[in-house]
Amino acid sequence: MPHAATARSTARTAVATMNDPDIRTFLTTRAGVAAKFVDKVLSKCDEEMIGDVQGLRIASEEGILDSLFKPVIALGIERALASPANVAVAATAVRALIAAPGEPVAVPSHLEFEPYFDISTMPLNTFKNKAPHTGTIVSAKRIVGDKAPGEVCHVHIKSGAVFKYIEGQSLGVIPPGNCPKSGKPNTVRLYSIASTRYGDDLDGESVSLCVRRAVYWDKDLGREDPAKKGVCSNYLCDAKPGQLVTLTGPTGKVMLMPEATPEADLIMVATGTGIAPYRGFLRRLFIEQTPAAAAFRGLAWLVLGVPTSDGLLYDEDWQAIAKRHPKHFRVTYAISREQETADGRKMYVQDRLAESAQELFERLDKGAHIYFCGLKGMMPGIVETLEKVAASKGVDWDEKLEHLKKNGQWHVEVY
Repeated sequence: MPHAATARSTARTAVATMNDPDIRTFLTTRAGVAAKFVDKVLSKCDEEMIGDVQGLRIASEEGILDSLFKPVIALGIERALASPANVAVAATAVRALIAAPGEPVAVPSHLEFEPYFDISTMPLNTFKNKAPHTGTIVSAKRIVGDKAPGEVCHVHIKSGAVFKYIEGQSLGVIPPGNCPKSGKPNTVRLYSIASTRYGDDLDGESVSLCVRRAVYWDKDLGREDPAKKGVCSNYLCDAKPGQLVTLTGPTGKVMLMPEATPEADLIMVATGTGIAPYRGFLRRLFIEQTPAAAAFRGLAWLVLGVPTSDGLLYDEDWQAIAKRHPKHFRVTYAISREQETADGRKMYVQDRLAESAQELFERLDKGAHIYFCGLKGMMPGIVETLEKVAASKGVDWDEKLEHLKKNGQWHVEVY
């Protein structure tokens, strides 16, 4: 097969961009079938046809791919092929099918600092409210199951090469229209960035967000009140491919990774969409071939709290990383409506921290960085738990917290 090597190289890049959990499952569990399938495609289509979006569409229209998609019809790839607007997704899917699942993918190096951990020249507030940047929606996909309370979407935006950022930063979105109350133009809303500096396309020209659709349930009406829904979150979750979006930023220095100390552990605590910055962290450390990934020697420990297992976000990624890097990555879930503590209470992230209190404090004493991102309502319970644990060890929590803050080990971004 003359084009297999080139196609596989392309595919290794493509696999990291796949957001469809069904495709990821297929890649992981049926790799042999996937390889045979793409071998057949490659034998019937030349390299340019497979690599080119328009060529793939022609191949589909001529029936070349029809008989070959049977193993993956249920996984949504053929549906993507049927829609001209999603042909690019289908092209990525075909290339991804021949990738080695979980293998780190190459990324361009032009967005690395020199040395890579020197953030003194990091981008900050490049685009402001009065002079924003215009991006283009690539996709807005629901990423939670039907039984999850509420809707969370992964929003992929083509932002262009000029919109530079690094992991842990945020950006602003200015939704169109005016505020119903004031009549003035809508103001900027901040969102944690959910991708690495290379973006989901791995070319340094896109950015992704993890957005929960904000709705208000009126008990008196017995239904949602559309007049009180979140303006920006609904705008993003409803966005269509090709739609323009106004961006500001990037902003933020609080949630950055300590890349200058690659031996430091990262303890990442999140509720819901607070997982966004950690997706960027973990893709940089375990999915992309970066200097940070090559140097990292610590433990990346993700603690995620959600109401139901249908609401687990990016779980396929975490399970794949855990399988490939068991010594350097761990994920712990607190599923409040499905799990209980030893004394019969609902399980929250602070309870998971309490369960591992001894290890947690030992790692902090050795220089671990601890991050908190999500709803601000989680922090009182977390702080109370840590205070109790500290007291049981004869440690003054206020002094301990002051020490962590002074050393730059304590990172909080809540909303």
